[in-house]
Amino acid sequence: MKNIILCLALFVSILFSTPVPVQASQFSDIPDGHWARESVDFMVKKGVLSGYSNGAFRPNEAIDRAELTVMFHKLFNKLRPNLNPSIPEMKIQKFEDVPKNHWAYQPLMEMYDADSFGVVDWHWDKVYIYPEKKVTRWDAMYFFQSFVGEQMYQMPDDQVLPILVGIDDITVQSFDSTGYSTRSPGSLAIDKIDDGEYTISYSYLDTGELIFANGDIDTLKAYALAWLVGNDIMSTWENQLEIHDPLTRAEAVVMLQRIYNVLLADGSLSTYTSK
Repeated sequence: MKNIILCLALFVSILFSTPVPVQASQFSDIPDGHWARESVDFMVKKGVLSGYSNGAFRPNEAIDRAELTVMFHKLFNKLRPNLNPSIPEMKIQKFEDVPKNHWAYQPLMEMYDADSFGVVDWHWDKVYIYPEKKVTRWDAMYFFQSFVGEQMYQMPDDQVLPILVGIDDITVQSFDSTGYSTRSPGSLAIDKIDDGEYTISYSYLDTGELIFANGDIDTLKAYALAWLVGNDIMSTWENQLEIHDPLTRAEAVVMLQRIYNVLLADGSLSTYTSK
């Protein structure tokens, strides 16, 4: 009888004790205290990450387009733009540089449609994605915009410019009806003042509405950057995005978890994933 009572007491104590968090499998190069450890553990638990055969994750290695796509494909398992594009003509049927035996063929074919500006590359009737090309921090903006652009465009207009003018390695400039442009107050772009790729031009209508130049291109860049930086998904260093630097595997994982958390907080996560 005494043994039964002891076993029952032990069972009750286990049942009502505070659960201890279970850590994901630790990669050999992601020790406790590593700045990306929490995000890496999160992604392992979600079934997004697996390391190399030697047990390493290689956090400081530059990520390529295929790897980033596969991570997003696994985490946001409801997002498949190219399977059901809003306009049938936007569906991409083939990437010239992604054969069917490519290790990331399915994610690459499902995640991008013809509207994926800055990601897919058209040469007349042929489309390229360059799966092994390394992703820069500037490139990352285009990739994330192609995935969660709908959320980005919901950012209030009055929050966009204050964020953009605080980024020193892009140029923010205003233009008037004659096309004359002047650099926006507070914009201190360092080396890309005359480079249209890293320049965002805007104006205000008589109604006070904020508009951007170059059709939808500057609008895309403006809202994407403002949303990423404003939600602390993409961090600046001494007011710079370091736009030319490669995006590392660790940075990509941290950014993906932060996007997940933002979507969770605003109630839209279930649109993107069941995880």
